[in-house]
Amino acid sequence: MKSKKDQIEIRERRNRTIFILKIFVYVAFLFCSEFLGELAAPYFPKINRLLSAIEVIVAGNLIISLGRIVLVRFYLRKKRRAGIHANFVLGINHIVSIFNVGIVLLSIMVLFDIRPLEFLSSITIVAAAIALLSKDYITNMINGLILMFSDQLTLGDHIKFGEIKGKIQDITLLNVIITNEDDDLVMIPNSLIFSSQVINHSRQNVKKITLEFELKLSAHLDLGQLEEALKNSLIPYATTSIDLETFVMKTLSIQKDAVRLKIQVQLNSSERSMEKEIKRKLNQKIILLTGEN
Repeated sequence: MKSKKDQIEIRERRNRTIFILKIFVYVAFLFCSEFLGELAAPYFPKINRLLSAIEVIVAGNLIISLGRIVLVRFYLRKKRRAGIHANFVLGINHIVSIFNVGIVLLSIMVLFDIRPLEFLSSITIVAAAIALLSKDYITNMINGLILMFSDQLTLGDHIKFGEIKGKIQDITLLNVIITNEDDDLVMIPNSLIFSSQVINHSRQNVKKITLEFELKLSAHLDLGQLEEALKNSLIPYATTSIDLETFVMKTLSIQKDAVRLKIQVQLNSSERSMEKEIKRKLNQKIILLTGEN
């Protein structure tokens, strides 16, 4: 199985090949544009503006692509295999997209003979109003970029956000997209990620199964026997999948009619299917013991 660094390097080799092809296209365009302009000028007076706009797009894209290739190459050389995070490349790609949109807007100004500085100064008030109305989107975008260039959360991490647990599939400028335990895609705004508590299970040295449940108060309820029964139900998994010595049951709260409990046990295996099977076993045992009480 290829490491993250190997996968990124493969994609970067393809991007470098595309970059070289872009250079050939740009050179060919420069050679042909002058002849094409003279040929089409009598029929299309604005052909020179159109060619200039296309030149701005191609040249700007080349400069941006070169900067991206250099930054990613420097990052890959600086980082070891274990320290590679796909977030950095993801963040660079999003910034490149933003710059490319700016280049397209600049080319449109060139096409319609609009001076960029005069245009920007004339729409300052409008831009301020737009920024005020879309401040939530701007905040999300900034938070998204911070996430991409940090190593707190990265693609593939298993996280818990409130009651949602899942694996990070993508980080965009607006949302963190995770796949929950039901294989549903859940989109969490970046601003909520920064303002709420997020548990990153992938950064823990050990992986645990945690279950919280509630039992009705009863004179026959014996927490010691309950803990022993739940622990014994996991004996078949003790040799391969879990460390039975780490099993613990805690009392979270005692209410008027119920007691809230939590059980934890450390996993030796990171297999998703085995984790689900152990959870199902514990849930079934809890249901049986609740029925007996």
